[in-house]
Amino acid sequence: MRWIVDGYNVILADNRLAKLLRNDSETARAEFLSEIQRSGKLGKQKVTVVFDGKFSSSAERIANNIDVRFSARGETADDLIKIEVGTSAKRRSLSIVTNDHAIINYARECGANVVKSQDFLLMVRGANATTQAGKISVVEKPEPTGNPDPELLKLFSEKKK
Repeated sequence: MRWIVDGYNVILADNRLAKLLRNDSETARAEFLSEIQRSGKLGKQKVTVVFDGKFSSSAERIANNIDVRFSARGETADDLIKIEVGTSAKRRSLSIVTNDHAIINYARECGANVVKSQDFLLMVRGANATTQAGKISVVEKPEPTGNPDPELLKLFSEKKK
């Protein structure tokens, strides 16, 4: 499987990273990429993280399986992602990570899998998530904390008059 990640879209799906992005975009990108690199949840699967660039396109390999791309002047990250999906010979093996509806629709039309940004973060952060056909299913559930709060029980058990 190959992952194509809408970088800023995923960063903005996380409160901590979004706040960091507002203050220092370079640090936010570095933190996000570091999380992917450290997690090990993607194994040796190829990951391409695409960001909007300002002046010229560039590409960088930060690990054997992680590439970073920046869009060129007059082009958006969305454009690059659509080109990657549209020109891929193995579209069914692609997992596109974004919450952007235009990219989601295009990827699905092309036969690629779509993963929501929040689900990707859960997986990378090890929330005991598994992937199956490009879909994330989180299997972690909260543990019971003991006896229920009597006030909450009373509040929810009262019938409305």
